[in-house]
Amino acid sequence: MINLLIDSIFNAAKAIESIVLKKKYNWDKLFYEINLCNRSGEYPWLHHQCDNEFYFTIPIGLSINDFIKYKIEIATFLKINQNDLKIEYNNTLILIRINKQNETYNYEDYKFDNKKGVPIGIDLDRHNIIYWDYSSPNQCHLLIAGSTGSGKSVCLDVIVNNLIRRKNIDLYIQDTKLIDLYRYKNRCKYYGEGKENIEEVLEDLVKEMNRRYKILRRVDKQFKPIFIIIEELASFNPKLDKEFYRLLGELLSKGRAASIYVILTTQTPYAEILPGVLKSNINTKIGLKTNTKEASKVVCGDYEALMNLRGKGHGKIFTGNCVREIQCFNIKEASTAATVNAPDSNKANRTEKTI
Repeated sequence: MINLLIDSIFNAAKAIESIVLKKKYNWDKLFYEINLCNRSGEYPWLHHQCDNEFYFTIPIGLSINDFIKYKIEIATFLKINQNDLKIEYNNTLILIRINKQNETYNYEDYKFDNKKGVPIGIDLDRHNIIYWDYSSPNQCHLLIAGSTGSGKSVCLDVIVNNLIRRKNIDLYIQDTKLIDLYRYKNRCKYYGEGKENIEEVLEDLVKEMNRRYKILRRVDKQFKPIFIIIEELASFNPKLDKEFYRLLGELLSKGRAASIYVILTTQTPYAEILPGVLKSNINTKIGLKTNTKEASKVVCGDYEALMNLRGKGHGKIFTGNCVREIQCFNIKEASTAATVNAPDSNKANRTEKTI
């Protein structure tokens, strides 16, 4: 008797919930207007809703492609941009999800597993943390590309903060823009401005890489990771800075096995400054919003993929054959200041130019 009463209450609650949901969005009317039904005239019906996620039961004869075909109409119905709408399978249901525009995920709100790599942001499909696993053969080296306002500088800020707070690493920074990374001048093993000393530094890193290779021939050894960040690759010209590109190419092609990792950023990801021989050795690419189709094509091989992003950290991360839509972490100025002013565990190992 009690079980029957509980079931009745539960069913009544579900019925009320269904009425409330349908009152908010009249899905039945939408599906009727766009003729989203099977040959028997049966329409999808709302199974349940969780925040901005709508789960639909679909009658026999309909598939996800029938929903995708009307993506523009569904987005218009929800009063959102179609780029903010996701349609996918979820078990046996069709899931229609609204991705909140400019949703912020603060770096300070999460606890990270540094063994998984460097945190980048949140996977907008799976809602889990995305890490750059730099030690993996499929993810070694990193390119961050995006136009002004895309969130590139904040993304790099998160990465630098995470690296500085790690123990037993060496961080090298070449800050050609002289704006974003100056605050970290005293927290890395090497800091260079403009193009000054960069060829000398890369040459020293290549020598260190070769020294480590000789050791690896004799014993299996774990080396202290070295990260070299070059902020704004567009400051260099392959025709004029040939030695820079030669040394950089050598580090990209052989650095991982010697625990030397390269991070490149650029606002103008064109083939002229990012030749294919370099790009082919960068296994992880964070593509943020670009202003041109050509730039999008160079980063990810698709003319439209990065043009349709919202900016402000909304992007796609490419690792091997895997592509995931992400929202990069935002970081507060207080966190950056705390990192800059924290005790420096690597201070004794710092040099000005060389290893």
